[in-house]
Amino acid sequence: MPKVYSRAVTSSSEQAGQTQSSRAVLRSYYCLCGDFVLVLQGKLDRLPRRKTDGAYIIRSKDGKDPIKQPARKFKLNATPGQRCLIKKKGTQELEIRQPFVCSRCNTTIAYQTSLPPAGDGPFLYILKGSMTELQGRIPPDAFEGEESLPPSEDLDKEISA
Repeated sequence: MPKVYSRAVTSSSEQAGQTQSSRAVLRSYYCLCGDFVLVLQGKLDRLPRRKTDGAYIIRSKDGKDPIKQPARKFKLNATPGQRCLIKKKGTQELEIRQPFVCSRCNTTIAYQTSLPPAGDGPFLYILKGSMTELQGRIPPDAFEGEESLPPSEDLDKEISA
């Protein structure tokens, strides 16, 4: 048998300088059912929120305004749902929404106001409470703005029995 010689170079990541991509922290988010749905550059709770429904706003196209805000890098793992027409609260304006649903449990997790695929429009909106960074945990904003119901008498009887 012939002899096999190998030459290997050992390097460490400590020796390399930081690149632009290494400074950008990517975070993974999961649907409430536990399925992986989003990878995002940065934290979801640091994004601006929409005034109408409190959804997180991800800029998917570079801005044309004087500030020239750059688009965020993201990957949405969801399937397009049935488009719907929404009447904005307090006005007569109508908005066409393209929802995106979890491919496992069919829960709506995001929407945009343009046709699919996700990220084709200027913004993608992530519904508050629809996803979590810790798999299998309820996100802290899941019940934000909801009122707690007073306990019913039937439940009190069932607990005491």
